[in-house]
Amino acid sequence: MLYYRKLFPADRSRIVAHFLDLSPEDRGRRFRCPVSDDFIRSYCRTFCWSERAVIGAFRFDRLLGLAESVSLTPVRAEIAVSVAAPWRRHGIGRELVRRAAASAANHGAALAVLDYAPGDTSIPRLARSLGGSLDQRNALAMIPLPEPAHAIEIEELLEDIAAAAAWALDSVLWPFRLPGAAAS
Repeated sequence: MLYYRKLFPADRSRIVAHFLDLSPEDRGRRFRCPVSDDFIRSYCRTFCWSERAVIGAFRFDRLLGLAESVSLTPVRAEIAVSVAAPWRRHGIGRELVRRAAASAANHGAALAVLDYAPGDTSIPRLARSLGGSLDQRNALAMIPLPEPAHAIEIEELLEDIAAAAAWALDSVLWPFRLPGAAAS
């Protein structure tokens, strides 16, 4: 069972482990340059949680991917996403970005931007699927966000509650999983 939930400072070790598990190429795509293990640890240690929303995708207790939405200006947010290689092409990145964009909209952003490396087709495809457009010259995908509305805030709250329930159910069922279920 896949579920999504917001991540908090208590999840820092999971975030570090996720980034450390990325291949050098995937790290380069995520951070837009080659990064070391020490860089990742420092990056995660210095998160300013009041300026960002971090959303994770989980299967059982394993973090499969995450999206960060960081406020750049009062009306513009940057979203970065990474998904573990075996879990790509399952819609996880799209759902993470959709949720990060909804969170940014709830905090007043009118535009979400995602930068991507030349030749990367996943971010442009993902942005277009969410109604976005591309600035190919600057390698930016831009997703217009709806105005903050109570309905969107309630949707985000309900998703958080559903994620908490899914996490609780997975925690209870964890000892009763079939052998090998976490690897699939």
